[in-house]
Amino acid sequence: MSDLVVLGLKLGFLALLWLFIAFVANVIRTDLFGRKLPAAELAQASYEATAAPGGPRMSRKVTKQLPTVLKVTHGKQAGLTIPLAGGVLIGRAPDCQLILDDDYVSTHHARVSLGVDGYVVEDLGSTNGTMLNNEPLVTPTAFSPGDSLRIGRTLMSVEK
Repeated sequence: MSDLVVLGLKLGFLALLWLFIAFVANVIRTDLFGRKLPAAELAQASYEATAAPGGPRMSRKVTKQLPTVLKVTHGKQAGLTIPLAGGVLIGRAPDCQLILDDDYVSTHHARVSLGVDGYVVEDLGSTNGTMLNNEPLVTPTAFSPGDSLRIGRTLMSVEK
């Protein structure tokens, strides 16, 4: 093999190594500080929050079936109960309403909010994902009393 080919292989390996380091640094940054939202998405979220001053309107049938609390059933905070009124931000950050002491939970892991059809849970781009009834969340998903929510090693039940 010529010296030129060996030099090319060394430089290619070095480039791949730096790409790997950049990827790992990006994952760590995202886990520590959360993902950045584009300005258009932030504007849309604030518009939706102010568009309906009384909050979303629901029929009486939907209102009766709404869950009221999220109870931690397995994990370091087993027995902890948090009301769902107004929504809940779940993660390890101090600004979260439900702070989970779990190594597999991202800084801002998931959000529970009140939608038109009731409460919905959405994963906020976490590293390890969020499971609702043992199914991974891909999009914001509605849930009801009796459903289970797994974030990291922590298992929660939705109760009325």
